[in-house]
Amino acid sequence: MKHSSFFILIVILMTTLISCSGDDHSRVRRAAEKSYAYLQKGKYEKFVSEIAYADSMSEDYRAQMVDLVHEYTAYLQRQHGDMADVTAIDDTIIGDQAHVYLQITFADSTSEEIGVPMVKVGKHWKMQ
Repeated sequence: MKHSSFFILIVILMTTLISCSGDDHSRVRRAAEKSYAYLQKGKYEKFVSEIAYADSMSEDYRAQMVDLVHEYTAYLQRQHGDMADVTAIDDTIIGDQAHVYLQITFADSTSEEIGVPMVKVGKHWKMQ
């Protein structure tokens, strides 16, 4: 019984690794970078639209999310200046969920590394 359980575990692990091809890695990284590029350009509504459940948000909740994102970006600008660059530096994918690590460089030359949880919605990766 131990051997069959071990074999099943190996098969599941291999299936997961095969399903996470290099293409998924580049797509999830591009999706996270695209989302934060909207933030960088001050396109807060587009940034919020990259959240997986954005279509089911009420108008009031969506407006609150846009306001919060705007306030947070304004805070970062006061602390460090504008976002000068956003680059995906690593990712982890398990099935339809991922975590992308972005390095954000600011106008004052400081940088910050953040983790962005992502989820696959259909064929597209969205922020979670």
